[in-house]
Amino acid sequence: MIRILNILAVLGLMASAVHAYSTKYDTLYQAAQVSKLKSQLHNERQAIAVLRAEWQLLTRPDRLQAAVERHLALEPIGIEHLARMSDLPARPDRGDEIGRLLAATSTPKEKTATRADEPRTTGSITRSTTTRTVSTRTPATASR
Repeated sequence: MIRILNILAVLGLMASAVHAYSTKYDTLYQAAQVSKLKSQLHNERQAIAVLRAEWQLLTRPDRLQAAVERHLALEPIGIEHLARMSDLPARPDRGDEIGRLLAATSTPKEKTATRADEPRTTGSITRSTTTRTVSTRTPATASR
């Protein structure tokens, strides 16, 4: 009996050692991956900084002005380039677009709610507005 317990204890110890070493090496692998990703992130941030500096260099106003003067034949805006409001065509009348959209999107419930003369029904019971006549005779007068 004691031998079986000793064998089980040794097997348990070996299993826990294997698990501990596998956890250790998995942790080392994950740490290496994190380190690799951090270095890639650092490189990407440096590349972004370089691209921003290049963009600022390329979009300097004095550089752009020199390129425009060299490659484009632009002239200043004169009075002949301006138009009057009367020169524009009149805007066509489109009517009541919102009302048309509301009418098109109304639900059947809203359409039937406008019919006030029809009785409302719930299931198979119809509500009506008729009144009943109640007799006001007392039992003493009814027996005579």
